[in-house]
Amino acid sequence: MPTRVPLLLLAAALSACGGATQDDAAAPAQLSMSGGGHLEAATADEYDTLRAKWSLQLTGGSTVNTADPDIAAQIATLTNTAQGYWDTLQTASGRTYLWSDLATWTKSTTVTQTYSRLLAMALAYSTTGSSLQGNASLRAAILSGLDWMNANHYGSGIAKYDNWWDWEIGSPQALNDITVLMYGQLSATQIANHVAAVDYYVPDPTKRTGTTLVETGANRLDKAAVVALRGVVGKSTTKIAQGRDAISQALLYVTSGDGFYADGSFIQHTNVAYTGSYGLVLVADIARLYYLLNGSTWAVTDANAGNVYDWYANGYKPLVYQGAMMDAMRGRAISRQASTDHDAGRSLTVSLSRLAKGAPAANAAAINSTVKHWMQRDTTFANYYTGLSLYDIANLKGIVADSGITPDPEQIQTHVFASMDRALHSYAGYSSMVSLFSTRVAAFEYGNGENLKGWWTGAGMTYVYNNDLKQFSGDYWPTVNQARLPGTTTDGSGSGTPASFGNYPNTYSWAGGSEVDNLHATAGLQFSMSKVTGSTLQGKKSWFLFGDKIIALGSGIGNTDGRTVETIVENRKLTAAGNNALTVNGLSMPTTSGWSATTTSVQWAHLAGNVSGADIGYWFPAPVNLSGLRETRSGSWQQVNTGGAATTVTNTFLSLALNHGAGPTNASYAYVILPNYTAARTASFAASPTVAILENSLDAHAARDTAAGVTGVNFWNDATKTVNDAAGAYLTSNRKASVTVRDTGSELHIGVADPTQANTGTINLELNRSAWQVISKDPAVTVTQLYPTIKLIVNVNASAGRTYAVRLAEGTTVALAPVADAYVQDGASAGTSFGTANTLVVKNDGVGYARQAALKFDVSGITGTIAGATLAMVPTSVGAVNTFSNRVSLLASDTWTETGLTWNTMPAVSSVLGTWVVGAAGQAVMLDVTSAVTLAAGGDKLVSLKVDSPTNVGANGWVNYGSREAAANRPVLYVVVH
Repeated sequence: MPTRVPLLLLAAALSACGGATQDDAAAPAQLSMSGGGHLEAATADEYDTLRAKWSLQLTGGSTVNTADPDIAAQIATLTNTAQGYWDTLQTASGRTYLWSDLATWTKSTTVTQTYSRLLAMALAYSTTGSSLQGNASLRAAILSGLDWMNANHYGSGIAKYDNWWDWEIGSPQALNDITVLMYGQLSATQIANHVAAVDYYVPDPTKRTGTTLVETGANRLDKAAVVALRGVVGKSTTKIAQGRDAISQALLYVTSGDGFYADGSFIQHTNVAYTGSYGLVLVADIARLYYLLNGSTWAVTDANAGNVYDWYANGYKPLVYQGAMMDAMRGRAISRQASTDHDAGRSLTVSLSRLAKGAPAANAAAINSTVKHWMQRDTTFANYYTGLSLYDIANLKGIVADSGITPDPEQIQTHVFASMDRALHSYAGYSSMVSLFSTRVAAFEYGNGENLKGWWTGAGMTYVYNNDLKQFSGDYWPTVNQARLPGTTTDGSGSGTPASFGNYPNTYSWAGGSEVDNLHATAGLQFSMSKVTGSTLQGKKSWFLFGDKIIALGSGIGNTDGRTVETIVENRKLTAAGNNALTVNGLSMPTTSGWSATTTSVQWAHLAGNVSGADIGYWFPAPVNLSGLRETRSGSWQQVNTGGAATTVTNTFLSLALNHGAGPTNASYAYVILPNYTAARTASFAASPTVAILENSLDAHAARDTAAGVTGVNFWNDATKTVNDAAGAYLTSNRKASVTVRDTGSELHIGVADPTQANTGTINLELNRSAWQVISKDPAVTVTQLYPTIKLIVNVNASAGRTYAVRLAEGTTVALAPVADAYVQDGASAGTSFGTANTLVVKNDGVGYARQAALKFDVSGITGTIAGATLAMVPTSVGAVNTFSNRVSLLASDTWTETGLTWNTMPAVSSVLGTWVVGAAGQAVMLDVTSAVTLAAGGDKLVSLKVDSPTNVGANGWVNYGSREAAANRPVLYVVVH
């Protein structure tokens, strides 16, 4: 038996020998994979090694465990599939097609599908354990079919038509795989012909052939793989390098257009969120290319090659729940019957498990833990391995069986994917996703006949994933009313066939939100449907993703075309029987299909889940009229995808809606979703809610959950706006912004974002809370004041909607009034007391005109550690001088009295504490006097301060401050303690 050498070590050893030239000839490689994933037997040259590696992933190798029932079943399936294609293959001379159902040569899909069937036959011919392995007649049929296609429909010089993708990706991918599998049976002329065909249609992987369009994202990686493998088959170091080098652009983070963004977003087709479709293609290609090339002469050495592992952690992993890739990132793919969310999730699982094979140890361990978690949690497949390649079955089974791999725990994570307008909230027992759209990101995409009814999927659709793993599969999309999707505010518009690959943007840029601690987020959307469905509906919507709650607010909802508008609180697929219990205000509603009713004064509702742990509660902060509908709906996949089956499928749904009437002008709503709450727990929450709606207006949306200790505010306008809570002013912003504040009891965690991504300057915030220390902050955040209120300046220029964070040590601010204050005057009044005046006058002028002020504070009541102290005074009137300063000093004695203090008895100055610039009347001035207050707290508990003007600025250099006797604008000493 040959010595087994680990794959990468073998490739590296062969690499050291140098690459072969284009004209080198070598015997076909014969490699196989052992149970441990190793290659057996060295081959003639490095091209043969790479080709054998590719063949190994296609077939599983010669040592595939045919006794394994899942592997045996897959071998039987691929054998039967190949036999079926062989049996129906047209072989007569003068044939005009290979299969009678693939005879329309004006459709480019005919080319790709024909090659796909030849590939299925080649797989059976090359797979160990298949009864067709090595069958001479099958081989002849495959080679004849390849020659016919090359001569008639896919050869150098044959003009392409219809969809570019088939010519430059679909067909050459399949052709490359066939030539790898049949390499030892092909003549040099045949290989040259097939290589020439690939070269003709894909001469450069970085460009769309025949155009100036530069390929990006998944399309670029697809073509890079095509060219690199063509280089392996044709033994061309130039082509392998060309394919490898095309990867580099796709490894970079982008700031616009297609590709991965720093926040984990993935965009394809310029403005469509596509992590779960094109993003899956991209990671599959990277996994294959890394597998093929790493360890060889053509290894991927790009400095950004490691970015793919960040994409796994921050771009892919968060979007999968219990093995399902969330539909909000799958674009047109949601309309494909054979591609459910769990199918997409399994595809990602396979690709990541392949990627882990050649990843650094730490990355491989993390990926394998995630893969194991998804596989163990996804119970939707009758057999998880059915339909997978033999290589992948063995690979995944190895991960599951490896006791050294610990599956990931349940994901607890919240994140705003600002660059693709999505907000994720994963909490204990559930995960939710809100789909938004903006001037940057489209509401949906239609193309190639796919996603005919996607109008509302990006207009606020709110997905809730829980133990009901099949909620969004099981024929969900052809049966749900796509004009009444959960979370949307809809007028039911959107009909006809959308424009193929047309752009469907928002007219507003406000879409996104802020987050704190990866646990809570505030998301929002200002929307107009004018460029999507053509209706005049618009409004403002917010979602507060706080712990085990989703708080939803809406305002400014209206249209001018008279259509009836409603907000869909829920539209959930029910069990096959369709009789899930619905409870409203404690009363059971009918369970028969066709029931509909509007219940008045609703405070709470509850819907029983399809499985245990899938219940959902709903609470309404103010009683509402709630419309309920239980309906059985039928449709076909063909109605959402022209290539889908026309067979009728049926599901039952329960919807809850708030009706805003026809032609509303400023409608609003407020409700709270309580995932996994039982009916009893929902009723208990309704009786003693922890959620408060602070504001729901055209200017701001604000909500607080005291259980989570989180408050969120969305500011809709570029104007100074204050949101109040029960204590008065809470948060003020001067610009459009999203802010999330978490109060842990000892710390304040603040997240700030510009969801419009249009602000090239700053956001100024004032929070009516106190802090004594900055624990951490992003560089874009400037803390200008910690108490008595917190003031921040956040530079959001070029922020791309990201959240900037600051953590502050929370403090308690005590506001002290003076126990005595007075002003004094020199000259003839040097012996006169002005202690009872309602002003404190300060002026530096000639003798007889100078005035100074003194203030005394008692700090004996202060407890705790003093973190800071600030003197605040308010000028009530100011002389006609542009700017001048006043000085604050510590007095050496506290024995003076308010009515006894005169110019002659003013105590001496102990030390100067600082100065402030006097501004306009009514504009407070403040100075840090912490040292003086700390000294007093350790002594006689009294602090005496003097305010004077250090320089003579003329007769008009005076200022009158409010004294403690004034009706308003009195002096205050703010002391913050912790």
